[in-house]
Amino acid sequence: MIGYLEGEIKYSGKGKIILFANGIGFTVYIPNSLTFLEKDFAKLYIHTHLREDNLSLFGFPSPQDLDLFELLISVSGVGPKIGLAIFTASTSDNIVKAIESSNLSFFNSISGVGKKTAQKIILDLKSKVSQGEINFKNLEGSSELVESLITLGFQKQEITPILTEVDSSLPLSLQVKMALALLRK
Repeated sequence: MIGYLEGEIKYSGKGKIILFANGIGFTVYIPNSLTFLEKDFAKLYIHTHLREDNLSLFGFPSPQDLDLFELLISVSGVGPKIGLAIFTASTSDNIVKAIESSNLSFFNSISGVGKKTAQKIILDLKSKVSQGEINFKNLEGSSELVESLITLGFQKQEITPILTEVDSSLPLSLQVKMALALLRK
């Protein structure tokens, strides 16, 4: 298994790079939020994903990000592509906050993650990332806030980072006001 690579970037595209290390060019999938330029030097912690017909490498800047990614993909129904989409949508700190606060709408706002998958992520990982109780009221909630903000013209990429800061126990109208204030910052 490949666990760490460092070397020169030979190609940088949206969501993937070719990292030249020890005479070999490795294609590594990375979160879209992580950017490199060609000829940059990169150090990445790697998750090697092996299927019967494919070997893929997923790279992260820190061992903590790698650990969280591996926790995410341990959830039934969450594969590496969805795990990477979650990292593209937000930071590891925000992902952990969303799990700790049972923030269903945070995960629902990510392409490829439905309500059932979001609930599985929270239920499976809550005890692994924090000591708090699961907030079942939030877990049963819907993505009404996300839908409302999209109706107002915001993009999912703008909305996702602020979802952990919105108190989902408030009525929807107050959640929208709070989200709008955070989006204006």
